[in-house]
Amino acid sequence: MKKLFWIAVILLLAAGGVAVGYKTYRKATEQAAANTGKKKRPQEAVAVEAVLPRKTDLRDQRLFSGTLKPWSVFDVAPKVSGRLEKLAFNIGDPIPPGALIARIDDTEYKQQYAQAAADLEVTKAQRKEAEVILQLRRTEYERQSTLIGQQIGSQAQFESAQSSLLSQEATVAMKSAEVKRAEAALANAAIKLQDTGILAEWTGAPRYTGDRYVDEGALLQVNQPIISVAEIDRLRAAIYVIERDYPHLRVGQTAELTTDAYPDRIFAARVSKISQILQENSRQAYVLLEIPNADLALKPGMFVRVYLEFDRRANATVVPRSALIKHGGRTGVFRLSPGDARAYFVEVQTGIVADEEVEILSPELTAPVITLGNHLLSDGAPVLVPEAFAPPTADTATKADSPAVATTPAVQP
Repeated sequence: MKKLFWIAVILLLAAGGVAVGYKTYRKATEQAAANTGKKKRPQEAVAVEAVLPRKTDLRDQRLFSGTLKPWSVFDVAPKVSGRLEKLAFNIGDPIPPGALIARIDDTEYKQQYAQAAADLEVTKAQRKEAEVILQLRRTEYERQSTLIGQQIGSQAQFESAQSSLLSQEATVAMKSAEVKRAEAALANAAIKLQDTGILAEWTGAPRYTGDRYVDEGALLQVNQPIISVAEIDRLRAAIYVIERDYPHLRVGQTAELTTDAYPDRIFAARVSKISQILQENSRQAYVLLEIPNADLALKPGMFVRVYLEFDRRANATVVPRSALIKHGGRTGVFRLSPGDARAYFVEVQTGIVADEEVEILSPELTAPVITLGNHLLSDGAPVLVPEAFAPPTADTATKADSPAVATTPAVQP
């Protein structure tokens, strides 16, 4: 009986194990079938927009901002002190070359000139007197020398004549030096008298008054500014160029310039100076441009936008910037294939980027590229083909091939 009991227990356990194994197998089979069904479910098509690559001339033009400055600017100041008797120009006035800008009261300087001239005449007269005496001393020396040679004169008289001659020669030299000093004093007085009139000492086009610092009647000191003068028939534009753009710069490079004062006008400019040192804190280089300004339309201090052309390409293949995308660490575009309604990733090499267009250097693109919805795509993903690129359907072809039928309206009785 005990043996039969254990046989029954073993049979019950075996039956339970078979039931559990069957359930496990069935569950695994159903799960596998469910997973298989998910994998085979077709991917939904993505709605996209696309355009055809186009050919155009492309310019790599960079925008910089800057400020206009005069080609040259300086303060006019007197070389002599005195009362400002006349100031001929006011703010904004043109100053032609050679014009009298200002005059300082010259009464005192005329008097100094006259005194220096008189002093010169006195010293010249004194020199003349010394030269006459020198001639007498020389004659006496020669006479005493002859007497000594004839053994008639005394040695003491000869030595006295010789000493007087040497002394008078020194006196004449001193008087000659005094004449030169008087001549220099007269020349200095003449310069100061001339400096009472301040002239526009430049050639070429007129320059313009900037600021006026004093009025007529003011007492001026030497080097006290009277007005500022600016040369504005040509101007300079100062801009800063970052390190990335610096290698593209060169002296003589042409540029275009615009300003808010004349929004519809483009001015020509040329790079004239390029700093050889980049500022350490900003990594920028100071660049000066020369701008012709014969009509004086532009003024110093205006804010300007400078367009520098770094490169130019004719008949370049371009696509919208929105068509470019990073996919798998590569830069490229998704090419639209209308035939099978799919998008295929194409890695590209880009060139000039201008506004919203990008040059494609390689490969040659002729098929439409996707510009909207491309961030949702993978290589070979299905898409909803835009109507502009949809292949003709059978109905469309039938309608296009069928001849037109003229209909006559029914005549009403």
